[in-house]
Amino acid sequence: MSPSSRPSPNVDPDASGLETTPIWEKPLVPAVGGTVTLLVRVAARQTTPSARRAPIDVAFVLDRSGSMADDKLSLVKEAVDVAAGHLRDADRAALVVYDHAVDILQPLAPATPRVKTALRLALHGVDAGGSTNLAGGWLTGCRELSEASGVGAGAGPDARIRRALLLTDGLANVGITDSAELMTHAHELRKRGVGTTTLGVGLDFDEELLSGLAEAGGGSFQFIAAAGGLRAFFERELQELLTVAAAGVTLTLILPVGVEADLVNAFPTERTGHRLTVALGDLPAGDTLDLVFTCRVAPSSAGTVHHLGLTLAWSDPAADARRSTDTSPAPLLLAEAATVAATAPDPTVAEQAALQRAAAERRAALRLDREGRHAESRSRMRAGAALLQSAPATDAIRADLTVTDHYALFDASAPYGELDRKRGAFHNARRARGKANA
Repeated sequence: MSPSSRPSPNVDPDASGLETTPIWEKPLVPAVGGTVTLLVRVAARQTTPSARRAPIDVAFVLDRSGSMADDKLSLVKEAVDVAAGHLRDADRAALVVYDHAVDILQPLAPATPRVKTALRLALHGVDAGGSTNLAGGWLTGCRELSEASGVGAGAGPDARIRRALLLTDGLANVGITDSAELMTHAHELRKRGVGTTTLGVGLDFDEELLSGLAEAGGGSFQFIAAAGGLRAFFERELQELLTVAAAGVTLTLILPVGVEADLVNAFPTERTGHRLTVALGDLPAGDTLDLVFTCRVAPSSAGTVHHLGLTLAWSDPAADARRSTDTSPAPLLLAEAATVAATAPDPTVAEQAALQRAAAERRAALRLDREGRHAESRSRMRAGAALLQSAPATDAIRADLTVTDHYALFDASAPYGELDRKRGAFHNARRARGKANA
């Protein structure tokens, strides 16, 4: 009988909010070597309404360029006003607006009734005009968060969740415009405890830039085709920040000699020797992330056993403490090819592996399409569809297959339309981040 690929979920004994379950698709690999898939499910348990939460620092960074005129800007003002109303006195808020110039309308300050009133009045005076210095506005908002008194979540007696909410409907055409440079800034800011969430409105923004900033910054990327959805976005984003159960979560996979691994999802990942560390950001209560690793195993004799280590570390807002827990997957056994072939794969791992690998194919396909390589793009979409077709026919698989087929069937002589690009980028961003409800 083969070893079980499903250990019991690890539940932190201090009940501080996280449950980790590592599962092999098969806990076996041929003695001649090969690849095997590991799923790591990280769940943040629900908290009670009376549970203590960490105070939050939020910087609203709003595009006021000419394209934001009329309904867009008025709806942004209303949405931010409503969102700020959810903040408590212990929270802090800042307001930065930008076109070709950048203005701090409200420096980071406690979200008291007086400050909320000042923020509301400042919003009413904002008019649209000018070009788009996205980098200048965003970095100014992040500077308000990083240079304020108080430290990052879980680092001491003044633990706080810090997040910049960047909204734009256009392209970065003033200041820093290089996507790679901006993502490097986002990565460094995230390591200092300042996260970035991005929102693209309409059809003229750069979805690769905004999704990349959110990915590197440990936040989320949202697409709204019409400005009417702005209020719901800000309320939802604030609600997630207000219910963070674990902040600054990192997962480290410790690999034995003879095993290498790559993460399929689009989380920032760093390698140090035999350690692969993944930055997961902040997890709201009730959130579940599914991480898929592809492990490559070197040839060895049948009966060889590999033990992998798995460590999860996070800040617990309820206790203002840094926590960690070790959850090792079941041992990985090298066996004869016939034994491996006769072992049924775990259906949950097969499902999640197909979803993540198909998301990676769609992401590559959209990038190729934007580069004008339409035939290659459609080929990658078809590869994604094939991955889904070979997976268990669950509701999630069927939903993703519908999306993938839609893109695969586009005429290769023309590019995708902007609405399709942005819908695809948003769907891929949620799926690649392991969201169960993408």
